[in-house]
Amino acid sequence: MLLHPILCRLGPIPIRSYGVMVALGVIAGLWWARGEFRRRKFSDDLLSDVALAAIALGVVGARLLYVALNWSVYRTNLPAIAMIWADGGLSFHGAVLGGAMGVWWVCRRYGVAFAKVADALAPSLTLGHIFGRIGCFLNGCCYGVPTTLPIGVTFHNPVLGIDTLPSHPAQLYEAAGLALLFAWLVRYRTRAPYEGAVFAMWLMGYSLLRFLVEFVRAGATAKVVNGLTEAQWLSLMLFCLTLSYHRWRVQSE
Repeated sequence: MLLHPILCRLGPIPIRSYGVMVALGVIAGLWWARGEFRRRKFSDDLLSDVALAAIALGVVGARLLYVALNWSVYRTNLPAIAMIWADGGLSFHGAVLGGAMGVWWVCRRYGVAFAKVADALAPSLTLGHIFGRIGCFLNGCCYGVPTTLPIGVTFHNPVLGIDTLPSHPAQLYEAAGLALLFAWLVRYRTRAPYEGAVFAMWLMGYSLLRFLVEFVRAGATAKVVNGLTEAQWLSLMLFCLTLSYHRWRVQSE
């Protein structure tokens, strides 16, 4: 399958599909978040500051954790740490930590409870993530392991040096799972038992989804104990911690 990493060109400038889909994801997420913030009587200024802080610190956190997990690659080439455009190496778990810190800081400035804002953001984060994974599919990155099933896709991207056998479209599996998670969060938000419950459901839901998708991701080669990847161990720890917190909050209500 010939992918479409470059959708078109504006003169000498290539318009990349991944960048377009990420941009669409940001727009879709902000659109949903704006409606949710207004429903919860939050100001548009709060949303603007939260979005800027979450995106900026989310990217920083995602990059730093990715570099930490791949330190053997970067320790002899420190300038490459800042060159995200070169290899695109980012960690979801680092993005969660960095983004949460950014949101917490803005909430302190506005005197608003972090849990309330996190609940309002959770569905929009999921919605935007769907577009990002579709972008991964168009770009040919984050593909799955080889398969003989009819759904197998041959990924070919000369720029990234990718040329695979028919493989699992792991990006689309994750996008489909994110769509289900988004639908669940939209329904759950109206009957959440405590402030922060929607955010907790997002953390647990995506952690479980990522844990499962990792089994068919070809790029998940960093195996550790019992054959699980680093992302799977991080997802498992995040799921267990969030589940414990959720159960404690429900029982204390």
